[in-house]
Amino acid sequence: MMSDWIVELVGKMINKCLPRVVLLILMGYSSLLSATPYKRIVSLDICSDWMLTTYAQRAQVAALSPLLDNYQVDWVRGEWPTHDGSLEEILELEPDLVIAGEYNAVVLRGRLSELGINVKILPLPDSLNSLLDYMQQFLSLVGNTASEIPVLSDLPTPDSDAPRLLLLGANAIGTGTQTMEHEVLQQAGWRNYITRSGYGKLDLEQLIIDPPDAVLWSTPTSRALANMFIEHPALKKVMKHKVSQNLTFGVWQCAGPWTWQQIEKLTTLREQWQQK
Repeated sequence: MMSDWIVELVGKMINKCLPRVVLLILMGYSSLLSATPYKRIVSLDICSDWMLTTYAQRAQVAALSPLLDNYQVDWVRGEWPTHDGSLEEILELEPDLVIAGEYNAVVLRGRLSELGINVKILPLPDSLNSLLDYMQQFLSLVGNTASEIPVLSDLPTPDSDAPRLLLLGANAIGTGTQTMEHEVLQQAGWRNYITRSGYGKLDLEQLIIDPPDAVLWSTPTSRALANMFIEHPALKKVMKHKVSQNLTFGVWQCAGPWTWQQIEKLTTLREQWQQK
């Protein structure tokens, strides 16, 4: 009969489609689980520490790296737990996610991965565009939907008569073009004193003959020979009437949301220089 044929056809359709429906349901459930924020996050380096204190809820963080207490910065507020950097203590914390920068704690994170711990290695940003991606990765990892990512406009070309700024690192290393620091200087309207690409050793005689309009450097609180280049008497003499400023240690070592604040500070510094 016709009705029996219809029942048989409907039965075949159900048998054929049901597995797909179940699969779609399971895929949706799996996606929901993967979107669930981690609840016991451990960091292995200072850059990840700072990003977590900025974007994660305090209850999500099991422990930050032992470096956190060594570097005091404005954007870390309140008390955060830290671990001692040992494999044993991290395993005792039972983390559901361990975060590390690409160049940090290589042996430790490798051992954690071998033991089945979920380790996420994040590449350090080398441009402002990659910094935006870096920030977005952290927001996704901690399930933060409230914070917004800045919108990056095209990099401006500083005026030909814009002041030249030297970004000075340890051991007389200067920062040149094709670096994220260079892009930060450009965003703030400065010309980079160093016109070659990458990082390189500075020549003291050249600095004295042709000094920059401003020098920025970053040093830790403890004095070290590696950071005393700026105190050379000859350099101090030619820089006597120039802008010379020591920055918070870590601003350039770790990029993050605070980098945009640094651009604002550098813009203000340039405007003050040009008003002289």
